Amino acid sequence: MIILNSEQTKALENAMVEAGGEHIKLMETAGIAVARFIHEKYGVDGQAIAVICGTGNNGGDGFAAAKKLLEGGARVRIILASGTPKTDDAFDLLGRSERAGIKVLDFSKEGEREEIHKTIDASDILVDAVYGTGFHGEIREEIGELFQSINISSATVISVDIPSGVNADTGEAEEHCIKANCTITFTTMKPGHIIFPGAEYCGLVYTSAIGIEPPLVKTENGVLEAIDYQTVRLCFNPRKANTHKGTYGKLLCICGSFNMSGAAVYSAKAAVQSGVGLVKLAAPKSAIPAIASQLCDGVFVPLEENEDGFISERAKRKLSDLLEEDISACLIGCGIGTDSGTASVVRHVIEHSRVPVVIDADALNCIAGDTSVLKRALAPLIITPHPGEMSRLCEADTADIQKRRLASAREFAEKHENVTVVLKGANTIIADKEHTLINLTGNPGMAKGGSGDVLAGIIASFAAQGMSPADAAMCGVYLHGAAGDLASKKFSLHSMTPMDIVLSLPALFLEIER
Repeated sequence: MIILNSEQTKALENAMVEAGGEHIKLMETAGIAVARFIHEKYGVDGQAIAVICGTGNNGGDGFAAAKKLLEGGARVRIILASGTPKTDDAFDLLGRSERAGIKVLDFSKEGEREEIHKTIDASDILVDAVYGTGFHGEIREEIGELFQSINISSATVISVDIPSGVNADTGEAEEHCIKANCTITFTTMKPGHIIFPGAEYCGLVYTSAIGIEPPLVKTENGVLEAIDYQTVRLCFNPRKANTHKGTYGKLLCICGSFNMSGAAVYSAKAAVQSGVGLVKLAAPKSAIPAIASQLCDGVFVPLEENEDGFISERAKRKLSDLLEEDISACLIGCGIGTDSGTASVVRHVIEHSRVPVVIDADALNCIAGDTSVLKRALAPLIITPHPGEMSRLCEADTADIQKRRLASAREFAEKHENVTVVLKGANTIIADKEHTLINLTGNPGMAKGGSGDVLAGIIASFAAQGMSPADAAMCGVYLHGAAGDLASKKFSLHSMTPMDIVLSLPALFLEIER
């Protein structure tokens, strides 16, 4: 699914106008789409509907919607957020609404504010057509007051294009921005619809065509692309009869410690369930019994350890030998700790591996503060940080990473050309030097310790089977979320566990193999 930013969308609209269309016709079509949606989902006859409009073209969409809603039998009022429209087309549409008999109130006039607040309180449906995709910067204090009134009302809130106060290009959301139950956008979705925190304010998002032909849309290169099932499925080839375990890759997992054996189990089990031919699990020797008691799918390699049960620097020689053996990918980090000796081992593996390395969890914390080691790698790298780990890698606040998820992932990938970034969280973002993808599978039930280890194992398994880093990350993230969705339906969001995600993978692969 292609996702365009506000500038690209505006370019498409201008191209349509240059080909003989009119901006006012686009607004009318958008307004009709909004009114039709409300009619079909909620009904309009007798409903009290207030349409809150800005001074730009988004307000024009709102004026057109208001007139159509009135014609459908609704009791409609228009609220101007900042006075009369600044564009001729929007001003024209406002005039048409007034002539149709719709009462217009102006929030910029203090004398009308009390009536506006009462109108909002008495409305069944509120339509937000204030800023749309043109919003950048901050919400003015007086507009914030209006938005607060909308947000605390009991009415259903429907935003036109995107909730006012959300940056359509980045997903950043200002304080007091409107929180919608539904958002009606046009032509394509925008990044702000699916990147948090903005996505949280959109509610259910519906995309409506307004006359811009699909071939014209395809002339724009999407700034972001949502992963879809068919693209993932095409990454898997049918398995041939005359094959053996070596055909499907050998994965070296350097995971676990005395206190964190579960992380090694989750990652290795997920790798096996995702199709890799063989897993070699290298862990501190004191952790092996606990891991082996829960995992019978791997070959175990005990490593030298320190007195606390973490990998010792003395393990480098054995790991060097393992890296020289016939392995096709390496996973490091799940549950290994951040001991100084362990950190030295992490850097050693990154610098010496000649096969793709997936770097997760504690391995990321081991290199935080000095990511220059990534540039010394001989092979492609995939990093899988959650926002806290990403903040340490970027030496930034976690809140800033969350506010700038798209930019954070892209900037890191641009700075480290051999790295594919998997920035985990709701709607995980994948970025490398060429592409940016976003994943829409998954659910809050996956927010449990161990889910990230499962993801790392799936991605590493695909890398070991020969997928490119970008494809391994894409397929891993999508199927991890899809397996989580299956697990939540069977076990509930509250009770599902990371192992339930692992054990839901076979159902997905059955579908892929059909």
